[in-house]
Amino acid sequence: MPGPLPTACLPLERLTPRALYVHLPFCARRCPYCDFATAPLDAAREARYLGALELELRARAPTGFRPWTVYLGGGTPTELTTPGIERLVELLRPYVADAREVTVEANPRTLLARKLLRLRELGVDRVSLGAQSFAPELLETLGRFHRAVDVARAVEVVREAGVRSLSLDLIFAVPGQGPRELRADLEQLLAFGPDHVSVYCLTVEAETEFHRQRARGELREQSSTRQARLFDLARRTLRAAGFEHYEVSSFARRGHRSRHNRVYWRNLPYLGVGNGAASHLQGERSHNARDVDDYVARVHASGEATVERERLDPEAKLKETVYLALRTSEGLVRAGFQRATGVDAWEAFEDELGRLESLGLLRRSPRRAWLSGRGVSLADAIAREFL
Repeated sequence: MPGPLPTACLPLERLTPRALYVHLPFCARRCPYCDFATAPLDAAREARYLGALELELRARAPTGFRPWTVYLGGGTPTELTTPGIERLVELLRPYVADAREVTVEANPRTLLARKLLRLRELGVDRVSLGAQSFAPELLETLGRFHRAVDVARAVEVVREAGVRSLSLDLIFAVPGQGPRELRADLEQLLAFGPDHVSVYCLTVEAETEFHRQRARGELREQSSTRQARLFDLARRTLRAAGFEHYEVSSFARRGHRSRHNRVYWRNLPYLGVGNGAASHLQGERSHNARDVDDYVARVHASGEATVERERLDPEAKLKETVYLALRTSEGLVRAGFQRATGVDAWEAFEDELGRLESLGLLRRSPRRAWLSGRGVSLADAIAREFL
């Protein structure tokens, strides 16, 4: 990188957090591909956990904190009992006054109308349903206990509740899935009329049941070439159906992009609370303890449960901001990046951008840079190379 950076604290780091992520870890059961911080639900644990959430928010939220977006993730937030939902609504009420988007994740089989209606009073206007597939054999492979009929019922619940935006998640490159099976999944998904679709390639993470199955030779991942072909099929199908491919894994109809995720992709500050939750505040990244009981004990002892902290050096921070921008359809906007960081990306990262451009993975104009179609398919590999 030529020349010294103008400041050790980039301008974007001095911003107040724009988003709040709230982790609700409870799940009916753990899927074999899942490496999230989850836990089984019981009433006593739920009560202790929600009490700790309230304490952590009081201790860590900046004075007058009014995030633009709030995201209830997990786990499965709607697994909370009805009294748990009531308590969650009350403890979050002070933080949603200025929210432009409030999202809740849900499992198709366990989304109850009465719970969603209560969450609507909190301002929930976006629901993300984990459909993952509609084929019984693929759902069984993924360890999911819902079926296509459960998705249909959940979609009806969401629409009847007057929720503005419905997002469906889909996993591809599942063992046993080829183009025909993925095409059938996409057709079924589109028949439900979602406003947003998130498409994820199956990834085998450490410490998961799939990881153990792979080590025993019981699970074979699809090749990277086949993964790319399946992703291209999904991308072409959704674009033909009127969806904008606005981020590597995200597709939306007009007016239904995820505002919360945009905070992440722009590398803006956010506060995360709950076990395993991550935060990005004042240029520092931190993570909470993953175990629920450990999290609760730490919060009651000190008001927080942070177990990891990392402050990136300015060059690494800038590279991260560049890559996150490249994940989006707008790409890296030269003037906007310079306003946010005080650095001209075209000068600072000419070697990296030029190399990607020469490989046909990146397109560039004087105003912005963006990934090509092939670059989008290889986004994770580009991240490793760039970062």
